[in-house]
Amino acid sequence: MKLIATFSFALLWTLTTHAQGLIWSANRWVDHTSVPGRSWPIAIDHVSDVWHPTYPRQNLSTRIFFMSLATNDTGRTFFTDALSEPGFAGFVAGLTDGANGYLRFEDESVGGWTGASEQQFLGRSSLAPDLAGYNITQIGFRVHTFVDGYDPEYDIHTRLLTYSLDFYGAPVPEPSTYALLALGAAALLLRRKARKQ
Repeated sequence: MKLIATFSFALLWTLTTHAQGLIWSANRWVDHTSVPGRSWPIAIDHVSDVWHPTYPRQNLSTRIFFMSLATNDTGRTFFTDALSEPGFAGFVAGLTDGANGYLRFEDESVGGWTGASEQQFLGRSSLAPDLAGYNITQIGFRVHTFVDGYDPEYDIHTRLLTYSLDFYGAPVPEPSTYALLALGAAALLLRRKARKQ
């Protein structure tokens, strides 16, 4: 009987903390003409209106990956989660609410940003434009390439960044799964009590 009860509780624990794997990956690119010798400041946020008046780097409630990139960051992956980023919870809440909100990528200076709906940014179906139904615990910013090219004719540097946002977590278990496990555990405990009497 103890073995069955232990197994039930172990199964419940497994369902609530199952392996955190890659849920979705979105490949993106952005280019920018700039002056030489500068790093590339970036920020990403989530908003319900693409014309939200606050710039991504100033949107503390949903801002993630507010940092500067350098060309030697090619091949690196930066991670963020609720412990390292104050805006992480707000970003994830918008990304899992079932509505087709907007992700905005700001680069170079305040005011230089591009935005796309979740469906466009993530490359998802109109039937499931965001990541509703998932518990996102970590997001990775993977730098595929960051190239700073120089055009001597016009004396400008053209930068190209290709990257992906990788979302890690697990599906949210159905409430019925928890109910069945709780019911099974309660039945085992009642049976055990009845045997002792």
